Amino acid sequence: MIFASCRISAMATPRASNVQSSRAAIERGALSKRAAAVELACLVGLVETIMWAVPFAPNQRAAYAGLAALIIVMLAVCHLRDGLSARKLGFRFDNFFAVLRRIAPALVTFVLIVLVIGKLYGSLRFGQKFYLMLLTVPLWALLQQYMLLAFVGRRLRFIAGEGSRATILTATLFSLLHLPNPVLTVACAAGGYIWAREYERSPNLFANALTHTIASAFLANTLPGWLLKNMVVGYNYFLR
Repeated sequence: MIFASCRISAMATPRASNVQSSRAAIERGALSKRAAAVELACLVGLVETIMWAVPFAPNQRAAYAGLAALIIVMLAVCHLRDGLSARKLGFRFDNFFAVLRRIAPALVTFVLIVLVIGKLYGSLRFGQKFYLMLLTVPLWALLQQYMLLAFVGRRLRFIAGEGSRATILTATLFSLLHLPNPVLTVACAAGGYIWAREYERSPNLFANALTHTIASAFLANTLPGWLLKNMVVGYNYFLR
């Protein structure tokens, strides 16, 4: 797999100065569109392979582990290459409550909607699974938010430019990656747009991951089975 580097002007300066110039260029969004597109295609391709090809592999566990390892390596290499600070990527706490406060109205609305549906159809299930999800989903949600916003969203902004176009593209891609599950596809389109819009304004992956976790736990434990068959995407959606 090829991880393309940034296009920055070569200058006859010391090595340290070149590194600082490279990082400054990335902060300004100077990663080439070709590099961004290649890296984006690689990540999406690996995720889609896990979703649609791994279920047919003779050793599914080994295939999944191998592809997951490739994704982690890719993310790590690109992160080290870009040299972006943790704060820039959204691993920060100074704006945690501000971001949470802005996302909260949409989250509360979503929770109320699924609670009403669950109450009407008698499908509310606040047992062990619900509380277990609140404990176990946050780390997975944080990884998804990192891939969605710090990796995918950032590259889509390089390609499409800042603003609503990149936000909509980010949300659309996040939604499509949850096919063929219809409820998750729709929910992730809405959630993806809210998270991407807020991330562009003031990045905080922890606040996004927390709201992602809460939304997932309520969604999985309120809707009737005929509406939400499972929380699975890809080919395995048809098997469960």
